[in-house]
Amino acid sequence: MLAELLSLAEIRDIIVSERMKVYEASFNFDLNNAPDYSYFFNIINFIPQRDNIKITLQDENERIFEVSSSKAEGEEEYKTFLKNTLDDETINVKLCIDKKVEENHFSIYSYDEFVKDILMLSIEQVMIAFSGLLSQVSTFLVFDVYSPMTMFATKTMFFVPYRSQITNSEFNRKQRMESCKEVSYFYNFDTYEVLPDDFKITINYESNPLTELFQKITMLLSISFIATSSSINGRQLKGIINGQRTMEYCCDINNIPDNKVLYRIYNWIYTDGSPIDKAIIARNVISLHCKHVSIIEIDDKVMASIQSNYNLYLKDNVKDYLELKNKVAEFISDIVSKTGEYATSLLDKFKSNLIAIFGFIFSVILANIVSDQPLNNLFTREITVLVECVLAGSFVYLFICYFQSRYEIEKVYESYEQLKLNYKDILTEDDLLETFGNDEGLNKMKKTISKSEKLYLGVWIVFLIAALLIVEYLSSNPTYQVIGKELDLFMQNIKKMF
Repeated sequence: MLAELLSLAEIRDIIVSERMKVYEASFNFDLNNAPDYSYFFNIINFIPQRDNIKITLQDENERIFEVSSSKAEGEEEYKTFLKNTLDDETINVKLCIDKKVEENHFSIYSYDEFVKDILMLSIEQVMIAFSGLLSQVSTFLVFDVYSPMTMFATKTMFFVPYRSQITNSEFNRKQRMESCKEVSYFYNFDTYEVLPDDFKITINYESNPLTELFQKITMLLSISFIATSSSINGRQLKGIINGQRTMEYCCDINNIPDNKVLYRIYNWIYTDGSPIDKAIIARNVISLHCKHVSIIEIDDKVMASIQSNYNLYLKDNVKDYLELKNKVAEFISDIVSKTGEYATSLLDKFKSNLIAIFGFIFSVILANIVSDQPLNNLFTREITVLVECVLAGSFVYLFICYFQSRYEIEKVYESYEQLKLNYKDILTEDDLLETFGNDEGLNKMKKTISKSEKLYLGVWIVFLIAALLIVEYLSSNPTYQVIGKELDLFMQNIKKMF
């Protein structure tokens, strides 16, 4: 411990003080009892590297010597300094340590002096001092105490003997601060960046001198973040709670009682669930209850009433939530069903087209039967051309039907994605995944539709090609021969020209 190191030498008139970020000590020694340089060197090595230490020696002639962190160099200079000092002179020593936060750790060298200084500050100054330290960490702060003390802790601050093992705090301070900013307007939040949880003692010991101060700050901040808006002006905490009725309050920050219900309400609002919804319910109940009593006098009945109202609110919300999920599930089922219908419509149109083609051919055969020369030369040149035109029309109709089907299916996919987008702000990400089944149903339908379309297109095209070949085979004057003759005649004319 630092105090023990200081006492190792024959020194006198030790004066120690410690503020939030500075530790200072002063003492004297006679030249005849001057400690070895290792005495100062050990003190420097004892101080953690995150802190800056300065040790200054001054004799009665105001000659100054600063202790160096380099032992070899400093020791020679120290001997020279002592050699040039008269035997009967007294040497004054001043030790100053500038403390810094590093890796969630901060030093306290004299716990009693540190506490003494804290208790001399006003509540506003205390909050500003701790705010300056906590603003340098995102989760928690460990105060390494280099003097005898009993451990105590809040949700975010741990006052422990040096080298004690500390489990990381599970409290998410950054998230809690964001929630407080969102739900309540605390005018002084930029000045006092602290939470009730920073001062809510979770591990304590009897006769802790900081207990009462920390309790006052916990209550003060709890009221501030319960309120719709609040501010600290001088010694007064003023605020407004907008609920079933609008109520204003004004409290002396130095005389706020330790009303644990206030912290319970604050903690309930900002723990689990929607803090905005909880805050609205809490403010409604408090505004009605505080018609005849001050906010600092609310009791367990208010807390019970808040929880009862919230339970009723949840029941109504659960009902609406289930109805919403069922409604979405129905929409998804309809969309998937429509997608399947659009896919099968391609097959239905193929069937209709097939019936139309066979109907046309049957009518041609029937007309031939009742003619003068029935069944003679059924596929004449004229009939062949006519049938092939019908087949060509069927081919064009095929692609029209396909693109129409694709368009309708894509519109269904867009409706599905739009539905998901519409409910993105209403349902949580987990609810969306559960309700939409991680798009598994839609993805399966897409694969099925893709296979069906390929199959229907393949069958349709094969049928048209087969029908064309059969007509050409049965025709007395096939089109391919006519085309061949025309090409041959064209080539002969070309040759004659050259």
